[in-house]
Amino acid sequence: MVAAVACGPAHQDGGKPGTGPSSPAVVPTPVPARTSTPSRASAGTACGTEHLRWKLTRLAAPSAKEPTALLSATNTGATACAFDGYPYVEVTLGKGPAAEAKPKTTTPVRLRVNRGRTVEVPLFYPAQPLRDGYCAIPVDEDPRITVQPPHPARSDYGTLVHMSDTHGRRVRATVCDTIHMGSPRLRPTG
Repeated sequence: MVAAVACGPAHQDGGKPGTGPSSPAVVPTPVPARTSTPSRASAGTACGTEHLRWKLTRLAAPSAKEPTALLSATNTGATACAFDGYPYVEVTLGKGPAAEAKPKTTTPVRLRVNRGRTVEVPLFYPAQPLRDGYCAIPVDEDPRITVQPPHPARSDYGTLVHMSDTHGRRVRATVCDTIHMGSPRLRPTG
């Protein structure tokens, strides 16, 4: 009789219930690399998806210097959390076209977000086809928008958000080129 023992990463949890070779395969979504490192200066635990209520609002940008949309995250958790860096934003059509958001600057961002406070991230991108008619996401499609907080935990796969206009009505997201993120900032109170 011959016995085989697997010692690779896929079998490290073989003794735990619901894990190992006889369990269904669970393929986690890879967590993208971040452009900044967490700060020890910010108090509280890192803001995770369970702490944040995300909202994406399409703005009436009169010029390319104005943001096209505003991504916001309100801390709905019981305590303050640390928002250190930039969120991950991806706009996709199934397995087809995709556009990711990239920071306009690499300046470190470290925010303490108290309970009930909101972080805002201005987004700059063309929402109309370019001169040659190109658009990363075809204008007649309704893409999927995924958002993750900066430095998510391994089990934090983010959340889906829908774009709305400034009156709260859902609108189709039209993204025709790279999305550039302005620096996250706390929404003023009052």
